[in-house]
Amino acid sequence: MDDIQVLPERPQLSDQEVLSHFRTFRTPPDDFNPLVASERELMVHNLPRRPNPETHPRLAAKWQRIAEQQRFRFITPELRVLPNIRRRPDHDLLARRRLTDREIKRYTDKLLFKYTSSEVEHIIAILARLPETSTNWSGAYVKRPAAEPVVTVTGEWRVPGVNPPASAWNGTGYNDGTYICVVWVGIDGTQGSSDVMQAGTGSQCVVSGGKMVSTTFFAWTEWFSLPWVSVVNFPVQVGDIISCTVCAPFSNNHGTAMFNNLSSGVTTNVPIDPPSGTTLSGNVAEWIVEDPGLIGGGLYPFPNYGSTVFNDCTAGTKNYELDLGTGKEMDMVDVANKVISSGSIENNRTLFCRYGSV
Repeated sequence: MDDIQVLPERPQLSDQEVLSHFRTFRTPPDDFNPLVASERELMVHNLPRRPNPETHPRLAAKWQRIAEQQRFRFITPELRVLPNIRRRPDHDLLARRRLTDREIKRYTDKLLFKYTSSEVEHIIAILARLPETSTNWSGAYVKRPAAEPVVTVTGEWRVPGVNPPASAWNGTGYNDGTYICVVWVGIDGTQGSSDVMQAGTGSQCVVSGGKMVSTTFFAWTEWFSLPWVSVVNFPVQVGDIISCTVCAPFSNNHGTAMFNNLSSGVTTNVPIDPPSGTTLSGNVAEWIVEDPGLIGGGLYPFPNYGSTVFNDCTAGTKNYELDLGTGKEMDMVDVANKVISSGSIENNRTLFCRYGSV
């Protein structure tokens, strides 16, 4: 992580104040076996509780699979504030969503003069499934049920490699800069919620003198509006399979980000307290490939990451389990409305994201 370029820092909080929101926990002993651990033992080590297989069968199956797959090497997370990266809200997303809703309503009224109500319902259902567009997110999200907020989301992906995009070629070399894409799971950040708790991996390449001089891969987490925090001792390499879970199982004012590197066998979790005045809304769960924001405004140059696949896309409330069956796709577009990263729901638990349009 030392070669991540740090831009001029203008923090609202000191690093010490930021890191005070991230708790420590007792690292499990080398012979710890979550399969036979009690609920209290899991809680002491800040590990996820066993999901109820009756109400959350897919989450329970994943918990069992991860616990059985291998004995992980648990590490205590070492955290560092990333002052050069920030969340960039897409302020036009809500306006575009409202415009789409109005257009669908207009088409509905018009179509009813020509088609039967069942035919119109079919047409509108297709229109409603068209992807939303964002200037910095691609992937998919699923809304909460009316009765309960989302309290957990999980997914797995292979860490993508990155290169400068073809658009960065200037004839003699690539445009200098730091190109970053991040892959994450999270709760909130859209559908009327200004908070977001998220965790994932970052893939970065640096171009200097027209040539790519370095690549870096890292794990990170954030509870907006706190700055992003990297887990500097959690190993991440291109091609590693990462399982990541974000949850707030006990209350909306405390959360946990858990990382399992299924390739190396290293695991850690990061307990998080929210920024002052913030609680988790639980409106949506997300699986996202993002172009992160720069301190001072704007976005990082977005690299060609090829593609990445989210597997085991599952979320849950206290009593219900959710998947991509009711999910909404999102495509990332540039200023010319050209798709530069697309999200495609393949089935109820698999999301395919790729650089460029489908």
